[in-house]
Amino acid sequence: MNEENTSHGESSEHDLRIVTARLADLQRKCRSVGSRNQEASEMEERIESILVRLDSADDTDADPIPFASLARELFAVERFFESNGFLSVAKEVAHVERTLEGFAPRDEPAVVGPSVEPSDLEPESSTDQAVAEIENTTDAAVVPSRWSIPRPLAVVMVFFVAALAVCVVIIVRHRPLDVPVMSAALEPTPAPIRRPPTPSSVATTAPGALATPAPGAILAEAVGKARLALAEGDVDTAIDHLSRAALVDIDHATVLGTANQIVDLLIDRAEQAVDTGLWEIADLTLARAGRIATRFGLDTHRITRAAHRYSQMARFKLIKPDDTNAIRASTGKRVTILLKDQSSHEGIINGVKSGQLLLDQDTTVRGGAMYYVEKVPLRDIDFLKVWDD
Repeated sequence: MNEENTSHGESSEHDLRIVTARLADLQRKCRSVGSRNQEASEMEERIESILVRLDSADDTDADPIPFASLARELFAVERFFESNGFLSVAKEVAHVERTLEGFAPRDEPAVVGPSVEPSDLEPESSTDQAVAEIENTTDAAVVPSRWSIPRPLAVVMVFFVAALAVCVVIIVRHRPLDVPVMSAALEPTPAPIRRPPTPSSVATTAPGALATPAPGAILAEAVGKARLALAEGDVDTAIDHLSRAALVDIDHATVLGTANQIVDLLIDRAEQAVDTGLWEIADLTLARAGRIATRFGLDTHRITRAAHRYSQMARFKLIKPDDTNAIRASTGKRVTILLKDQSSHEGIINGVKSGQLLLDQDTTVRGGAMYYVEKVPLRDIDFLKVWDD
């Protein structure tokens, strides 16, 4: 794992100085991105925290440095540079991650997320499910209403209304009989009684809540956006949102569940690439799934099995019959031709001439073997499977 030629679980003072120097250089690169980039400032602070923890290695009374945990914290920094187009810097961060993982002892406990139920993998849960799970783990702050009436004032208001009602009854009973009753249309309209607004009509959100959302809200929003992007098949956007959620709590159940969904999707895409002969894309996709599974402490056995199976398979390349340049470049290689009538032929590619594919064939005859060239019209070919052997 470690490219610094150190054994697993051992770190020399020289190796730590090299890692510290590289982290300091990465911190300067985060600072050079610009002070207006909020995410760059967060990455700089994250690297600063890791440097402080590595500096404690000289203190004999300090606790052992959790190298594996520090390596996982650098995953967000790698994604930041990768998403902003700094691929070489992202590779440098990945190199530092592998070095820190090599320093970790074999018995260092790894953070493994809980098993994820199938219902957690469904994209329909999205933001609502994430918010519900965050509310179960976060104490909700009860904000008192600004319009709540003190108890003494409420008692005074009740007595005032009761006295007013008594006065109205007395006036009505002692009204002179000879005074004509005025028409209701001529009676003055009583002034409306102003009442304080009900608590339900007043927003109970604290004034600063919109400016600085709580960490739980940030986590729920990022996980929800990651799952929506995953449902649309946009893996890059899903990883970006998941990286922001990991900055809040990398070990949260919703974060680990979404990371597991991303790994499953990448493995499926690698299988599709193998079926179409895109071996390089399959290897890269499987390697990407392995990096994500390692950063979040997920099971990597299924990725290892898939990689081993790919290495044992005979590799081929699919070529369309109209790509004559690719056919000529494959001259001398074994080919399996699938015709439009569902039949197939095998032979050695000899070339292309006059709209026909030339195949070197041999057949056994009495007394030896006979070699000849078979001509197959390109218009009758569905596709060619050219083998690498």
